[in-house]
Amino acid sequence: MPAQRNPLYVVGGLALLLCVLLLIIAWSVVRREDNRPTEAEAHGADVPALPARPEDIEAHGEAAKTTLAPPDARQRNEAVPFAPRIDAAARPFVFKGSDQDRARALACLATAVLYEAGDDTTGEAAVAQVVLNRVRHPAFPSTICGVVYQGSERRTGCQFTFTCDGSLGRKMSDAAWRRAREVADSALSGSVDDSVGLATHYHTDWVYPYWSPELRKLARVGTHLFFGWPGTWGGPKAFSRVYRGNEQAARVLLGAMPGGDADDPAPVDMGAPKILGLPQPPAKLPARMGEVPLYGNKLKLVGRDGHSFGLLAPSGIAAAKVVNAALALCDEPGPCRVNAWANEDDIPGEYPISQGSRSMMVFEYARDGAGARPTLKFDCQRFPNKDPNACLDVTSQVPDVLAGIRFKKN
Repeated sequence: MPAQRNPLYVVGGLALLLCVLLLIIAWSVVRREDNRPTEAEAHGADVPALPARPEDIEAHGEAAKTTLAPPDARQRNEAVPFAPRIDAAARPFVFKGSDQDRARALACLATAVLYEAGDDTTGEAAVAQVVLNRVRHPAFPSTICGVVYQGSERRTGCQFTFTCDGSLGRKMSDAAWRRAREVADSALSGSVDDSVGLATHYHTDWVYPYWSPELRKLARVGTHLFFGWPGTWGGPKAFSRVYRGNEQAARVLLGAMPGGDADDPAPVDMGAPKILGLPQPPAKLPARMGEVPLYGNKLKLVGRDGHSFGLLAPSGIAAAKVVNAALALCDEPGPCRVNAWANEDDIPGEYPISQGSRSMMVFEYARDGAGARPTLKFDCQRFPNKDPNACLDVTSQVPDVLAGIRFKKN
């Protein structure tokens, strides 16, 4: 005769089983809510699935667009509903960095808002918020300049189209630059544009990028639509990275921006914006110079005057080798200068050297050719020097000792 079961054990077992089932159902609901289907999936649209790497879906350029005519693109964009805005307000941005970091961040952010939104402060504030949202998200670079110029070395890889389509050649008025600086400075000081929430992407309503239906449509500002990732990638917890400055680590820096204030701790030049780090043709020495020993450095830039040279001084190259290379390049009498950078991306495409590029230099040799003693300046963090007068001052406008000199033709 089988042993009689205790009713309490049976009831307890059933209760435990019921609890497990409820936990499984609750977990499934949470997972489904966190990974709810996109608009495209709900309607069976033929669009690519969300890539494994989140940054893959925001590529700009022609490859990111559909072939829809503008009216059709607008109609399709209008058909996509706005996603619920839950905990959507970004936290005020807290700037942590040096005065030099802030000057660079301000230049990069002001340029982005002006060239992306035009002279429209409302649109500029929305763009600034997207940039700062990206800085705090782990899928993007951790610096403002890094976010703005991400992928700009590739024609189809730039995150912000103006950095790779030639837009920077378009001149903007000084008044527009001043307004862009004000918007950028306000955002860096903690002003939040809550109209776009935690958006990390946007596009105009007359195009329909392939990635558009894969994201959550959050807001409209003018003719621009703003988007965020679905699930945890677009939730508040994803925007947890703390900004720590270090803007010198950005791959691309601005060299100049009109509209700077005289009281700025690190004012920028009053010239047209320039992008650094773009591919350059190989530098060639003037024919008269023949072979010149560079002692491990690499020649990357030759000025049109034939007496100005830019070097790549890789990590590990001793100061003496940089100096010897400069002396070899300036072996002939007359004016001459040699500038060196540790990273190829920081070397400008041509002379004159912008303030942004100058601030990244590690060495400068300059001789005016009029009999004055040549000057030697070093980045004293990389090349320690007991003489403070021998250190490069990268936070101020460094005068060009060769300015105004007329070089003789060879």
